[in-house]
Amino acid sequence: MDCSGDFRQISGSHLKSQPKSIGVPVTFITGKFAGCAVRTELHEIQKAKLGRKYAKVDRRPLDPPPIVLLKYFITKNAGARDESGTEVEDYQTISNVGVMCSLDLFPVPGSLFDPDDTAPSPQLGFNPSCVLPSSSRESELTYYPLHPFNTTPNPAEVPPFQIPRRQPMLKTITSEELPNDVIHRLHNHLVTESSKLTPALVGEKFVEPVLVDYMGKPSLMFVFGDLAVQREGTFILRYRAFDIRSTVAGPDSYPILAECYGGPFRVYSTRDFPGLQASTELTKSVARYGVRVTMRDSERKPKRRSVQRGDSPNQSSDEEESSEVNKGTTEEKGVNSTR
Repeated sequence: MDCSGDFRQISGSHLKSQPKSIGVPVTFITGKFAGCAVRTELHEIQKAKLGRKYAKVDRRPLDPPPIVLLKYFITKNAGARDESGTEVEDYQTISNVGVMCSLDLFPVPGSLFDPDDTAPSPQLGFNPSCVLPSSSRESELTYYPLHPFNTTPNPAEVPPFQIPRRQPMLKTITSEELPNDVIHRLHNHLVTESSKLTPALVGEKFVEPVLVDYMGKPSLMFVFGDLAVQREGTFILRYRAFDIRSTVAGPDSYPILAECYGGPFRVYSTRDFPGLQASTELTKSVARYGVRVTMRDSERKPKRRSVQRGDSPNQSSDEEESSEVNKGTTEEKGVNSTR
């Protein structure tokens, strides 16, 4: 295997449009659904609310942990006008071996983050023909341009992807500079593939589903209990599902079966971090099934220490961060020891 590839972000001018096959029924040749046409869906049922910027000594995961529901629909007359689908009745009979969910990270404007909003983002269909505002009274659409990195004519000399230190400046959409790689719309902001910041994610970027009781019946979920971000800002996640143990008919034997976009969350510096809420009921529920997540019985606010005479603000912040790390480590050990 060639491991000398270029891991930079790809510029928008070279990107192809989002595959239209994502989310449509596919006919499986091998695997648990062999001989069946199946449509797969992903639904974010718990979005992250906040996180603290990742550091080597402080790997505090996003909270609450993002959780995505996986659904399968057995489809009849796929692609026809009378296409119909029936959801799998008993997920306990479905083997989840080989099923994976991956993550991508995208920056969004801070104005889209509501600290009191815990509901997952609604999955609105994206229609490229409706990108531009329909009237002057509609708010202007925005997007993030390709984040900066140095390029040279010789691909061998191109440096690896560098995470920008600051959030890029927003641009306003006009008909002349409409980005050609728009993949999602969140209110009046257009998310582009070239704004992707996935290299800033640390932790579990690929997870397998777990079988837990949800809404009174067994369900398959992807739980991202160990995920952090290396920079401050407001972001959303894109979830994509694969099945690496089953092949489907068509040119792509292992396609992206489904995808969805999550709700906005904010990553803070240690100094500005507002603290953590008690664990949600859903987080507690998945923990009872042995899923590794950080648990808290009550709200935790960070300790604000006054700067002593002769101490620099950075020193005080570092001491506070170290105290929080030790506290979090002790708590996590306590949770793990009870399992």
